[in-house]
Amino acid sequence: MSPEARLALLLLEELELRNGRARLRYLKVYRMMAYWLGPGYARALLDRLVSSGYIAIKGDRVELLRRFKTSKSQQQVYREARDVVISTYLSIQRPPSK
Repeated sequence: MSPEARLALLLLEELELRNGRARLRYLKVYRMMAYWLGPGYARALLDRLVSSGYIAIKGDRVELLRRFKTSKSQQQVYREARDVVISTYLSIQRPPSK
């Protein structure tokens, strides 16, 4: 699974664990992506989720439109998101080999 798809799924899982609604600035997975991978990367991922009908953004709030069950805790979601973000950041920053 691509890093973008994994991060999108983790963002959806975090929203589900927050009862389907949250302010964007309180979503830890989004903040990690914006800080390490850039706000453009994080925004593009959000736009993709909006266009596919999974979430809706109203002002500074995000609402999950398709509810589902998750078996992970918030800490597990954050830990996995951190690992994906770090590996993606390192692959972006790594200089090309000769």
